[in-house]
Amino acid sequence: MAQHALGRATDRAETRRSLRERAEARRSERLTQLVDFLRTVQEGERVAVDRHHHQVADEQWQTRARQTIDRMWVAQKTIHMLCTPEVNEAARRLAFAVQNVIRDGPGDSAVPGEPQDEQVWAVIRPSRRTFLDVVRDHLN
Repeated sequence: MAQHALGRATDRAETRRSLRERAEARRSERLTQLVDFLRTVQEGERVAVDRHHHQVADEQWQTRARQTIDRMWVAQKTIHMLCTPEVNEAARRLAFAVQNVIRDGPGDSAVPGEPQDEQVWAVIRPSRRTFLDVVRDHLN
């Protein structure tokens, strides 16, 4: 009977260890995808600044913009698969903000006299901040 009880305790301990390892692997995978998304968002910000601050709109820029937007949405869809609905929604809002500012510029939020790069960042900043806050809460 003692051997049976010891065997069951060992099995339970092994199950708990396995669950912890799996949870840590999932957390690591989510973190990797979140960082990848942020890298792509950062590239989108640079694309928008090149267009609206440095007045670049040649064919090379257009290709770069399309590729960046595509990578950003693929990264966002990966977040959709791996993370909570709150994280996904924050990622979607950030992706839309970046996509819109790449395509349309700062728009109505533009402040006369403020440099275009600052205006681009001002458009993206609120959704980026929300995303980072939600992710921080999600990872804790």
